[in-house]
Amino acid sequence: MQTTLRINDELYRKAKAEAARQGITLTQFLEEALRLRLQYRPGKPANLPTFDSGKAFDFTPEQLKQLIQASQAEHDLHKMG
Repeated sequence: MQTTLRINDELYRKAKAEAARQGITLTQFLEEALRLRLQYRPGKPANLPTFDSGKAFDFTPEQLKQLIQASQAEHDLHKMG
């Protein structure tokens, strides 16, 4: 279907530039944007993928905090050389 839209000049330029960066047409970019917007429902839970490692996850919040801090310290030391 073909139609005519009135779009803010700045918004049009940004959309056209982003479509070019992605290597798609402006039409494809706008169709995807409309699909995403039509799927959005405020307050609706997001449908995120989950994965099963086959192992139990039995860390306490305190243990997780310690693991994160240790990982961050190791990362910082690595960055410093």
